[in-house]
Amino acid sequence: MSLSRAESRSRLASMSIGRWIFVIAGFLLFLAVLFMIYIRSVDSGYRGEQKRAMALAQSQAGLTRIDGAVQYTWEETVWVVRGRDRDKQSWIVWERKDGLVKEKESDNFSVTQMRDRFAAEHPSAKSIRILPGWFNNQPVWEIRYDDRASSTRHPSISFYSFKDGSLLNTYVLPGY
Repeated sequence: MSLSRAESRSRLASMSIGRWIFVIAGFLLFLAVLFMIYIRSVDSGYRGEQKRAMALAQSQAGLTRIDGAVQYTWEETVWVVRGRDRDKQSWIVWERKDGLVKEKESDNFSVTQMRDRFAAEHPSAKSIRILPGWFNNQPVWEIRYDDRASSTRHPSISFYSFKDGSLLNTYVLPGY
C-alpha cells in the first residue's frame, strides 16, 4: 500500500548526521554564551569596585600608573592599590572607610626583605603567599605558610609591620 500525497508530505524527514552535528554545535555555543554572560554579571560588582578604587588612588593619592588593585579582608575590608607616581616612585595605597593611607614602598620593608626575614625566623616553613594587608589599624605584610616543624601541622597566618617588619601576631588555622 502506498502513502497518499498528503501523508507523504506530513511525514518528518529524518535528520542526517550533519544536521545533528549542526544542532548540537549550536546548542553548545548557546550554552557557552550563556555561561560567559553569567560570569560577567557575577563579576561585575567586584570589577566596578576595583575600578572605583583605582580611580580614587589616581585622583586622591596622586598615582599616575596602577600596577594592581586587590580587595583585602581581615578585621575590615580595604582595597590595596599598588602604583607609581609622576616621579616613578612605587606606592601602596590602602583605601579604608576612614580614608586613604599611602606608603612609599622604598621607605618600608619590601617583599624581598620580608621573605628573607621570614625565612630566617622559620627555616622549615613553606611560604604560601605574602601580600600587603591591614591589621590592628596599620598596614601590614600578611604571610600565609605551612610550618613543617610545627607540632600542629596546620597552616598559619602571621602579620608583620609594614614599616619595620616586626611580628605583630600569628594565627594557626585549625581544620585544614
